[in-house]
Amino acid sequence: MLGEHEPKVDPAKKPLPSDTKRRTKRKHQRTGDFRFDVRTEAYKQFGVDVTGIPGLEGIALMLYSEMGNDMNRWSSASQFASWTALCPDNDKSGGRILWTGVRQVKNRVGQLFRQAANSLHHSQTPMGGYLRRMKAKLGAEAGITAAAHKIARIFYAVVKNQVEYDQTTWHRQDLERQRRLEAKIRRQARGLGFQLVPIQPVA
Repeated sequence: MLGEHEPKVDPAKKPLPSDTKRRTKRKHQRTGDFRFDVRTEAYKQFGVDVTGIPGLEGIALMLYSEMGNDMNRWSSASQFASWTALCPDNDKSGGRILWTGVRQVKNRVGQLFRQAANSLHHSQTPMGGYLRRMKAKLGAEAGITAAAHKIARIFYAVVKNQVEYDQTTWHRQDLERQRRLEAKIRRQARGLGFQLVPIQPVA
């Protein structure tokens, strides 16, 4: 069936980027695995290597079968995330928030992104670290939804703009988060009458 679809890119003219992810051998081979190169087929249909996004290695073609590769149906990543029912939906009345949560909409693409997020609990990638932080902060269910929401937005940007996923952008976010944490601790110390002093390295 994939052969009946016109590919978005020809690997012969635009070669598939090298796979930089560390692979581990599974103890038990799943019986439902595809018997062809899924990564190459997903690259041909989406035009970029979406399997480079953490969590999407095994569901890239499932996403294609559910939504295709035309991202022009959504004008922004926020609209796409809303369509997948991964966005918060606050119930307000009189200016007060009465309830917060996600919309109770069954969307198979959203479920796939949740599956992708849930598979990263032991991942050493920045996305895996983000999932663990969100689960610790919001709880298991809300944390998985938050990670799935981020994966969906990254997927939209990668496919819509036809750019490869760059994991190094997380480094800048980590530095910014570290600065915010340091500023918070300094404010708390001043409030208690203390002053933080950096530890001097031992010669």
